[in-house]
Amino acid sequence: MDVHCDHQIIAVGPDRMRTLDNATGGDLVDAVRTAAGQPWTITAPGVADVTAPDRPTAITAMTQQALASLLGSGYSTFVPDGLNILP
Repeated sequence: MDVHCDHQIIAVGPDRMRTLDNATGGDLVDAVRTAAGQPWTITAPGVADVTAPDRPTAITAMTQQALASLLGSGYSTFVPDGLNILP
């Protein structure tokens, strides 16, 4: 079965994650931290930045930021298996 999503969250090294628009390749949401164990800062255009204490919470916040920036009533994105258990 093929599943196609408009967006996906990817890890870019150990301290950054991005939500990408699959159609354009552009960034929708960015999450960064200064080092392992530090809080994540999640940013999206037109939406106030939020922080998250750990990766699983940051992934949830990224989805919420994407929904808020797109001004929609529903949202889905692909999150790779195992991303949430990385340090």
